[in-house]
Amino acid sequence: MRKRLIVVMALAICAVACNSKKENGIPVVNLEALNAIPLDHSIDTLAKGTAFIDVTLPPNARIDELSQQELGLLKAAAYRFYHHVTLTDNQYKVDIKDPKSLHISDQVVKAYELAILNTNHFADSMARAGQTIQLPVVNEEYINNLLK
Repeated sequence: MRKRLIVVMALAICAVACNSKKENGIPVVNLEALNAIPLDHSIDTLAKGTAFIDVTLPPNARIDELSQQELGLLKAAAYRFYHHVTLTDNQYKVDIKDPKSLHISDQVVKAYELAILNTNHFADSMARAGQTIQLPVVNEEYINNLLK
């Protein structure tokens, strides 16, 4: 059931991402896709540190076409961002008082916020269609998978 939910979420986010404007190179990513691709280098120090992270991808970039460097930056940014995401009433809530405190570029923060918004919208639309899905909780174990 959990795998099916993850696939449905990934497809929903990909569908929204494919229909969104890409001319400015803002990465629209999804946590499950990032978790699925392993890294060949450690990002622990970057993810847990305060070094500024900025990632600009070319238009129409796909996750499976990213370099290990780009993927590492996206995973490190996601690690920092998703520490501020909780699940309440089957909706993800982002609680970031000061986005600058994450040391991530505004465009990357906005891309992750858009991914959260799209996931919430998808869960709502499924519920309205009579197919309620349970979004996975974002916990420490879930987030730590990004470091691999």
